Amino acid sequence: MADYGLTDLTQDRVMLRTLYAPPEGAFGVVDVPALPFAVLDGAGAPEQASIGAAVRALYTAIYPIRREARERMGKAFVEAPVEILYQADDLDDVAAGRRDKWKWRVQITLPVWVDAGRLEDSVAEMRSELGDATAPRWEAVVEGACVQRLHLGQVDDLPDLLRDLYLDYLPREALEPAGAYHEIYLDDWSRVAPARRRIIVRQPVQRIA
Repeated sequence: MADYGLTDLTQDRVMLRTLYAPPEGAFGVVDVPALPFAVLDGAGAPEQASIGAAVRALYTAIYPIRREARERMGKAFVEAPVEILYQADDLDDVAAGRRDKWKWRVQITLPVWVDAGRLEDSVAEMRSELGDATAPRWEAVVEGACVQRLHLGQVDDLPDLLRDLYLDYLPREALEPAGAYHEIYLDDWSRVAPARRRIIVRQPVQRIA
């Protein structure tokens, strides 16, 4: 396996909390290290049906890996959350929450001992369950400096938060977007009321030159 300098979140619990358990109610800057992901790209607007199908395919494809991680870690095993990255040709469409103009990617972080070959083996094991669904790919992702915030509540409330991010916080801090905006979903929405759903919004940034 190539040396990507990946961070093992099972060992770095401080980084795990920083990335996936931030405080609610304020934007903060974090440095996101290199992490391994299983990734599926989506075509077209991020509609619920297409994204839902991609999430189901992703979870199905990595089921053997999740099972192995649970066996290795026992009670310390924590289910990785789904992350959905959004991009648009016009950044204003992201800031305004016009999702019909967005492109998207679904991803889930993997244990550091999973490489591209192990993911391919997992997909092959689950191929009968996946049917003709596209297989996810393995990717080492380094986002670096990011602004993030924990949102508690409904997705419909996110446009207001995004306007605060892009039109107020980033300009005030002399920052600008430097990668795909994404949302990290910390709850199983089939079990959590809309008003109690926890979503991390994260935007890679760079200093304005």
